[in-house]
Amino acid sequence: MSAETLRGDLRVRRPRERESLIEQLLAENDGVFDNKAEVMLFAAALGWARQRREPFEKFVDPIRFNVFQKIHTGEAFIEALAVLNCPGDAQVLSDERVFERINIFEEYANGGLSVLHGEMNASRSQMRDVLVGLVRDSANANMQKSSKVPADIRKLITRPDWA
Repeated sequence: MSAETLRGDLRVRRPRERESLIEQLLAENDGVFDNKAEVMLFAAALGWARQRREPFEKFVDPIRFNVFQKIHTGEAFIEALAVLNCPGDAQVLSDERVFERINIFEEYANGGLSVLHGEMNASRSQMRDVLVGLVRDSANANMQKSSKVPADIRKLITRPDWA
C-alpha cells in the first residue's frame, strides 16, 4: 500500500501530557487558534525555532492528516520541517517516509508545546500576551540574525519596543 493510498488514513498524534494546553489555545476556550491542527503547526514552528524536538509515547485522539492538507501550506510546512531536519536527504520526501515526516513534525510540536507551557508558567500572563511575546521575540531574533547592518546601527534604526 503506497503512502498516497494511506493519506486519508494518516494521523498526526498529539501528546497526552499537553492536551489541556492544546485545549486552552483554541478560540472556543479564549485561545487564538481555530482548531487543534493550527495549534500543532504553531507549536512545531516554535519547537523548530527553539531547537526543541521532544519524543513522546502517550497520545490522545490523533488528527487526520487531511486536516493539515486543508490548511494553506500545512502539508508543505510539515515537509519543510523534515527537509530541514534531514539536510542533504531528498529521500525524506518520498512516499515511503511519510510516517517519518509526520513523526518529526509531532516531536517538534511537542517541543514547542513544552516551551509554550514553560513560558506561560514563568510569565503568569494572559495566553495571548505570551503568544504575541513569543512571536515578537522570534521576529526580532530572526531580524538580528539575518541583518547585515551592524548591531549598534540597527539599534538606532529599529522601532522602539513600547511593550
